[in-house]
Amino acid sequence: MGRGEYSYMTENKAYIDSKKSWAVELSNTHMYWYDLLVNPSEVAEYFDTRQIIVDHLKRLKNEVEENLEKRFIYFICSRTKVRFDTSQKFYYSPFRNSAKIRLLIGKDKKKKSIYITFADTNTIERSKPRLEVWDKYITIHRDEENKETYSVHDFLAHSGTNLGFHSNVEYVGYTKNPHSRPTNGSHTGLSDALFNVSNEDNDTLLFFNLFKVTTIAESANSILNFYISNTMSDEVKVDLEGKLIEKSFILYFDSNNQNRNKKQELEELEKNLNKISNENNINSIHYSYEMDGESEYWNFSSSKIDGKKEHVFTIESDENGINIVDGSEIFRGQIN
Repeated sequence: MGRGEYSYMTENKAYIDSKKSWAVELSNTHMYWYDLLVNPSEVAEYFDTRQIIVDHLKRLKNEVEENLEKRFIYFICSRTKVRFDTSQKFYYSPFRNSAKIRLLIGKDKKKKSIYITFADTNTIERSKPRLEVWDKYITIHRDEENKETYSVHDFLAHSGTNLGFHSNVEYVGYTKNPHSRPTNGSHTGLSDALFNVSNEDNDTLLFFNLFKVTTIAESANSILNFYISNTMSDEVKVDLEGKLIEKSFILYFDSNNQNRNKKQELEELEKNLNKISNENNINSIHYSYEMDGESEYWNFSSSKIDGKKEHVFTIESDENGINIVDGSEIFRGQIN
């Protein structure tokens, strides 16, 4: 089943004449630590993290193209630097039955201890695997033949460890080829973020997002309401869909690092909003961005937005220009 498989559904007269809105929800997201791309052999010579990430993104791109083609909306984020403290060995607390792992936070290397409980992958019972810890990586030896290596950020994210931080959005972009942009390093937005954000106190994370876009049509002349996936109808082409989502998040997060082209970005958003309003009668776009799970790595903030888990907003265009509204009538009427 390909993109536009059900394009005939948009030929219904009641649908054509209906007032329409877009509901845009996060489908899935993938996080990568930029350090793994620029220092690919830090764990071991045989362990090339850059190649692992690039290969994974290539597979992800191919899966998307083979099923329902989308564009990736990526966030370049800064986050408070965290390292494992290797000055003292970890130990299992007899009182908690958990491993005590020490961390170093920020440029001042403030010390903090966390307690992690491990479970046997087969029995789900508590276990005490052997751990090897470096400043950026941890290896969990499940048994003599089964081991897993995680970066410090992946380990904290997957374990649901919360330190009270958030991922600060420095740049929003979109791409068809996530394995080469912005991962190849030759990217102005990435360069700006790396230059303007202190790398003594912060790490850089890349989030590649895919979104589900549903057109909601309310017919004034019949009892029919329509809920149609834009991917299935291809009413708005994939590139335009990606640009609309990208520019909306640029406007919403309003990062200082994107001020250079902000006027041009907003003019393009206004032009494209007018286009889908005139051609498709789509007059508003409602967004809900939230990642399932408890990890604070998906608590996003920016120069203008406080850190939070769910971001709900609406983008509209009228004779006075672009309006951005907190909350959404579609997504539970929630106000941020």
